[in-house]
Amino acid sequence: MSGLTAVVSTALGMTVLTAAPASAAQIRHKCEGSAVIRCANVEMPSPGVFNAHGRVTDNGTGYDVQVIEVRLEYNLNGVWTLLRTEFPADRWEPVQDTARTETYSCGSSARKSVRAKVYVQWRSGGNVSGDWVTTPTEPPTYICPR
Repeated sequence: MSGLTAVVSTALGMTVLTAAPASAAQIRHKCEGSAVIRCANVEMPSPGVFNAHGRVTDNGTGYDVQVIEVRLEYNLNGVWTLLRTEFPADRWEPVQDTARTETYSCGSSARKSVRAKVYVQWRSGGNVSGDWVTTPTEPPTYICPR
């Protein structure tokens, strides 16, 4: 974020963080796969601020990969509801692709059970495959204690 953007955002009281810093804490994580490794994370880039992060990596098998959608969801009376969603640029990467949602700041929000849900694709030749990866929901991952 440029200095001018940071000053304007601060003056307007906005939270404009789209990329988590390298020191973001993973508070819930799941990876699966061996030829193509697919990961979903709930991250906390700073206290009371959260996002979802997705990553897909070809493990040296020659697939092109891409993250299609990243969701940060919360459980509302048994139904998973969107807090944030991101649809990154539609582009194939030769080894790894990552994307994250904009951040969600707790403010005075009530405690929420959250998960990250990520849809990724991989291709070789003309064959395209894809699937969802979701962080575990048991035990619940709570954010925004109040």
